[in-house]
Amino acid sequence: MLPHSLSHTHTLIHTHSLTHIVGRSFWSLPFTETDLMALWIALYLSLFLITKQASVESERTCEVTLNPMVVDCWHDLDNTEYDCWPLDSPNDYNMINCGGLEMSWVLRPPEKVTDGEEFNVTYTITASDDFYEYAVKNKIFQFSNASEAKRFCDKHDCPANWNSANEINCCIYHANIHSCPLALMRHGGICGPWIPDDGKIVTHTVSKAGKMSKKFWTSKVVLIHVGVTSVIAHIKIGHMHAALESKVLVVSAQVCGDDVCELEENCLTCPADCGACPMSITIKVAIGLPVTLFFGGFILTMVWFQYQKQKMFWDESWIINYKNIMFGKVCYMGFCSTTSLQPVKSNSSVSRTTDVTVCTVVNTTFKQSFIQPAIYDGRTVAVKHIQNKHFTLSKTIRREVKEVRELDHPNLSKFIGGSIEVPYVSIITEYCPKGSLADVLLNEDVPINWGFRLSFATDIARGMAYLHQHKMFHGRLHSRNCVIDDRWVCKISDYGLTAYRKDDFEVVSNGFHCEDTYRIYYAPEVLLGSSSNVTPAADIYSYSIILVEIATRSDLLSDQTEGVKLDIMWRPSLPELKAGKADTDCPDRGDYCELIKKCWSQNVTLRPTFEQVKKMLDKMNPHKVSPVDMMMNLMEKYSKHLEAIVAERTQDLLQEKQKTDCLLYSMLPKPVADDLRQGRTAEAQSYSNATVYFSDIVGFTELSGSSTPHQVVDFLNQLYTTFDDIIDNYDVYKVETIGDAYMVVSGVPNENGINHAGEIASMALGLVNVCHAFKIPHKPTTQLRIRAGIHSGPVVAGVVGTKMPRYCLFGDTVNTASRMESTSEAMKIQVSGATADLLNTLGGYTLICRGSLNVKGKGEMTTWWLEAKKEESSDPLLRSTEFRGVPVPVSN
Repeated sequence: MLPHSLSHTHTLIHTHSLTHIVGRSFWSLPFTETDLMALWIALYLSLFLITKQASVESERTCEVTLNPMVVDCWHDLDNTEYDCWPLDSPNDYNMINCGGLEMSWVLRPPEKVTDGEEFNVTYTITASDDFYEYAVKNKIFQFSNASEAKRFCDKHDCPANWNSANEINCCIYHANIHSCPLALMRHGGICGPWIPDDGKIVTHTVSKAGKMSKKFWTSKVVLIHVGVTSVIAHIKIGHMHAALESKVLVVSAQVCGDDVCELEENCLTCPADCGACPMSITIKVAIGLPVTLFFGGFILTMVWFQYQKQKMFWDESWIINYKNIMFGKVCYMGFCSTTSLQPVKSNSSVSRTTDVTVCTVVNTTFKQSFIQPAIYDGRTVAVKHIQNKHFTLSKTIRREVKEVRELDHPNLSKFIGGSIEVPYVSIITEYCPKGSLADVLLNEDVPINWGFRLSFATDIARGMAYLHQHKMFHGRLHSRNCVIDDRWVCKISDYGLTAYRKDDFEVVSNGFHCEDTYRIYYAPEVLLGSSSNVTPAADIYSYSIILVEIATRSDLLSDQTEGVKLDIMWRPSLPELKAGKADTDCPDRGDYCELIKKCWSQNVTLRPTFEQVKKMLDKMNPHKVSPVDMMMNLMEKYSKHLEAIVAERTQDLLQEKQKTDCLLYSMLPKPVADDLRQGRTAEAQSYSNATVYFSDIVGFTELSGSSTPHQVVDFLNQLYTTFDDIIDNYDVYKVETIGDAYMVVSGVPNENGINHAGEIASMALGLVNVCHAFKIPHKPTTQLRIRAGIHSGPVVAGVVGTKMPRYCLFGDTVNTASRMESTSEAMKIQVSGATADLLNTLGGYTLICRGSLNVKGKGEMTTWWLEAKKEESSDPLLRSTEFRGVPVPVSN
């Protein structure tokens, strides 16, 4: 419930806000469409609220004028007849939520009574389950849960004497009727439950108490004060007041109604005699002000719209100084289309320099129309030169430029500006780096699945639908002026600006016969001259030819021969839809061909609109994957085309770095490579114990003499590639290959205790055994034989040189291992005594003593033949085809 004074203030706030919005909207630029919408909503709501309030005040007679006294009335803000307050210190402003407690009149007070007349009123009090939850939560009842509170209100009997009732022993411990004459309320405010029970200002009925289950409460009321009286049904429940209100007009029993307006009567106290009160000036202003503001705002808005139209019409910010455009060294040429900005491979017979030169040369004196990529205002743009000998910025051109500038759609190539300096007349548009749709379709190196194709077709349909919605028709739509941006979104270019391009069209048409080249895109009615090419039906026909090009990825222009005019009724063959193995987006051929046939229908009225075409394409492409998502999928399938879809050069750098790291780590150990890359010197490192393996090919000199160099290189590459695959299974490091020599070490650079001897021994057995099955490519009947030697001992490892640095091993152990290899025999592995001792410690290897051997630089040495691992019968790779002697245990 809200006092009348507060209600009036609320109205003034609305009016002030409205005035503020109007003032800012029409005198502060820029003015957006959102501002206009907010303005009209504010105007409408303010007009509605103020008019309704004024109407209600007039009807309910809220202001009373009694000889010079003015009394304000009160009303509810939430449009309910009852409200609630806290029990302690209720006032005009601290109303609370009733929480599910409801009061309503069953027998309402009469709208009009005479003073002293007795009448009954009946009201009902109900409480929902939510009220008890609310009352317990907000301490209205001193109970621990809602069930106890509900049981107390429904079951507990109250004291017989209402004076003994309180919030502890009774649910509704106070219920009576207040009457509050509004004429006696000198200071306004609410006639509420805080009115003292003294009878000076209000009258009271006898108070009552009872349970919540008591449905009806009835009291007798007598009103004696003439005028509008507010009748209040007031109750106390727990720590909360609740009041139900209704207004009654009390008239004098003696004089009101005798058709004579006495001195003490007025239009409020006795409207039957004195008539209805005239509308006050305040109400008239309250109604007239919003109406005036509404119509004033409407007029100002219309003026503003007209001003904006004229402002854009005469705005010349789109005019670009040709000297501010920076061109590169390379330019691309095109005729009657937005250019392709990159050369592509094509087998088209009509292409000259690139695929954007699309017209067959039938006249050697033609003039070329240039389209160049350039830099303007810090961004790359496409500049199309218009071959104009003279240029006048007429109102028609201004109107066309204004219309094109207002267009904004993701499938339209954005118009940026133009140069009007002769002979540099040009149009500057958004730059699309992928080139035209024809370039992409005819480039066989670009894999395009049906997801991309349907996306291109849908993009064109969306862009054309947007143009047609704005009453702009293309008239020269073909695959050369549909361009692809860096996100693989197809955009329409070369639209609008007919008068701007007029002279250029005439030059190209008269000199190059471009209309003959593009006649396959023209509808039959256009070729017959019975209709203009700037119609929705003509655009739909051109779109059907593009659909064929998308499906076939072929150049339909190449079907035309020089000087040959095609039949007006000619149509390309319906395409066969071919899909790749992993292409799941290929549409049904019947649906796709049916769409084409509808679009090029001879009957113009049967051709669909682009909105209908969009719906048909949506049914054909249920997945509706965006081009970006499709490109991400293609990145996994076509690694060769990664550079075409990676937008950032840093990604390419990262990939190259990974390749370089992989190659570097295959040539040098990772710690050594990292030191060298960071500019640190790789210090040589000593290893107390490691095992070195050497092997070479027996008879390699004779084999090389009977083979060509290419055969030898191919043979060694296959052999050592096979060896490299085997050593990956062991903890070893390949040091190098020199000619037919193969060198491997274990325990360097990663130390592994004494396991290095076992790792080298197992690897050597694997290498020897794989030679039994290896076939020399150019001598398949010749058996490959190698000999191997192994020795264990201390070594020093480090990087030698700065040009082609190599990780090398130094020490007597390397020399001894080389001697073990050179004194070995074909298809045998000779190990030194030191290695044999380590293998004996590890166990699991079969060795045969070869005996004493004179080793150069070492003297007499006892060496051993490594035959097999004891569990070799379970390892087919290490299974020997023959036994070479009786195993002899290794002695310490």
